[in-house]
Amino acid sequence: MSKKTSTKTLVIFWIIAIPLLIGWYFILQWKNDPVKLVNVAYNTSRVLPLGDEYNTALEIAHYILQQDNTERSFMILLQNNMELRPGGGYIGSFATVTIKNGEVLESGVHDTANFDGRIPDDIDPPFPMEKTMNISSWKFRDSNWMSDFPTNARVAEKFYKLGEGQDEFDGVIAINASLLDTILDITGPIKLDKYPDTYESGNAVMKLEYQVEKGYVSQGITRGDRKVVMDDLSKEIIRIIKQMSLKEKILLVNHFLDSFNNKDIQLSFDDEKMTQLVDAVGWDGKIDQMWDKDYIMVVDANLASYKTDHFVERSIDYDIDLSGTIPQAVLTVHYENTAMEKDWKTNDYQTYLRVYTPSNTWFTDVPDCVLEPQYGNKFGKKYIGCLVHVPLGEQKNIVIRYNLPMDMKNKYPYDLKIQKQSGVHDVPVTIHVKNPGMESTEDYSFYMDTDIILSDLKK
Repeated sequence: MSKKTSTKTLVIFWIIAIPLLIGWYFILQWKNDPVKLVNVAYNTSRVLPLGDEYNTALEIAHYILQQDNTERSFMILLQNNMELRPGGGYIGSFATVTIKNGEVLESGVHDTANFDGRIPDDIDPPFPMEKTMNISSWKFRDSNWMSDFPTNARVAEKFYKLGEGQDEFDGVIAINASLLDTILDITGPIKLDKYPDTYESGNAVMKLEYQVEKGYVSQGITRGDRKVVMDDLSKEIIRIIKQMSLKEKILLVNHFLDSFNNKDIQLSFDDEKMTQLVDAVGWDGKIDQMWDKDYIMVVDANLASYKTDHFVERSIDYDIDLSGTIPQAVLTVHYENTAMEKDWKTNDYQTYLRVYTPSNTWFTDVPDCVLEPQYGNKFGKKYIGCLVHVPLGEQKNIVIRYNLPMDMKNKYPYDLKIQKQSGVHDVPVTIHVKNPGMESTEDYSFYMDTDIILSDLKK
């Protein structure tokens, strides 16, 4: 591992550690001054109610920062969800961090291309990468091909070793680029003296993309220095957060808890206790194999469409009819490519759509796919895979009809779990349920930014 401590790496680690370190602050205050802790908790309880999620953050803080003379190393996958992958986004780089007794001993940022160059070209890529991306072998950069993060974490570690990486990791953490929006929601817009743009929530990631891909040329910045803007922005974020009050920092914790819940941060640990903890609050990005009622997960993979996901709008409509002999479902996934012209960041949108359903589903109607649909079973679910093409400025509906397992009629009252894909936010969802013996439907409408259980919406 490189001993050179990169500012970017430290910021990345520190960003993840914010909720954990503040949680650790409360533990220390309890040991050193319980009265002060009670006063702080009283004054902030309306801002951040303590519950299972916060307690889990405390446990993670203790695990990472405990004074036990044990080194723990973590791999941090940096995922650009403007170029969506099933696990969150394209992995252009990753970081490694080693911690002992609460101190960062070593850290480094690595370009996945350097590792991919050392990985043998004998691993067949998942379908349909070879046909759509003109590649003959699977590499680290595309390792998050599954929607199940624990699986992706193991694959990433495998590719790391194949790329001659030497570290043994105690955990893998994935961070999506949209986490920057979460930070800027708290800090407010940031203007850097050396650069023309103001970085604010909603546009910062795209502006950074432009700066490092195009903007640096007209500004007289050498190609070797084009990513210095990342360090400059990181330093300014540190400066602003250091000046925040405790109440503002606790608000920041709240925002980061949202990032765990919407899967912009996903966690995988080797430690069994930690695995159980993050699983209990849904921070592990795992496909739920224990849920035994109706189920949907809609997953996209941007294939050679540049950063077009920034301009793609999605919605989901689900119509379930339990009134007949066979329970039937119609799922419509709507895409709109709002980009109007091809350039360095946008193109016709090409995505490999996979829809996961209960294991004994029977698909009855072949949707409008570019290639012949693929079917399979994975993570205790039945899935259909469909290559979808949405030209610039156009819209498309993918309509999937299927029969649900017969026992779905007996699992009364009807319930549905929808798991969201990491890297996709605020997806409009409508659901129409026609129960046995009913002529009318129960209708639901909401924006999905976390996993949803239908019965919870009734509470």
